[in-house]
Amino acid sequence: MRANNVRSIIADGRCAVNAWLSTDSPYTAEAISHCGFDSVTVDAQHGMFGRDALVRMLQAIAAGPATPMARPSTLDPAELGWLLDAGAYGIVAPGIDTAEAAEHLVAACTYPPRGRRSFGPSRGLLYGGPDYLDQADRTVTLWAMIESAQALGNLEQIAAVPGLYGLYIGPNDLALDLGERPGGRIGDTVARHCATIRDAAHRNGLAVGVFCADGDEAARWRFEGFDLVTPGNDLSMIRAEAQKRIASVRGVVGAAAPATGSGY
Repeated sequence: MRANNVRSIIADGRCAVNAWLSTDSPYTAEAISHCGFDSVTVDAQHGMFGRDALVRMLQAIAAGPATPMARPSTLDPAELGWLLDAGAYGIVAPGIDTAEAAEHLVAACTYPPRGRRSFGPSRGLLYGGPDYLDQADRTVTLWAMIESAQALGNLEQIAAVPGLYGLYIGPNDLALDLGERPGGRIGDTVARHCATIRDAAHRNGLAVGVFCADGDEAARWRFEGFDLVTPGNDLSMIRAEAQKRIASVRGVVGAAAPATGSGY
């Protein structure tokens, strides 16, 4: 089976850099895959596209060197299995607030006897290789998103669930649930929780990832010992670069693009 680049990078002690797609463009997906990102996540929860577009985007990512991943809209086993069948090599699952939810995620994404995933790998077999059935459970990465006060209270139990690969922080929903304003860079309160989540993940042999507002924030968390960082999504990168170029044309020296919430 084709190797999972993210697993290899993190096993080597390096930090994987993950792209995040929220817009419906296979062309953009293909270009992003060739930019140097280690993985590219297609967002089926908040992305502005439907199921058919998602397949085309996974195909486009697979045309480049980055590892294709996906965030599902729900923990529905049918959707989780379908995303894996479509060729996702990683699942970043939202709303994992309890150990039971984490167990549900693992069961839906792994084949018997460990789990209950239905056989029908489709593009997974095409992209992954003829031994997909034998190797998928050891190759695909399952990330549990920590994005609520309830999840923080159940952190150790979630991190102890067998079959998880990592914990992934959704800082904006976490901020919102803690009574803070989401969007922009990670505030002090959420940052303290990020460190706690990192430590819990590593204590339980898991990787830890985080969604960031931009490259500077992603660099901060890389140096804080995170294993995977996402420096914003495609739309935020386009907007920031567009505003930077407009400022250059208009002679606004040193102007910074205004902070914009990413929705994640």
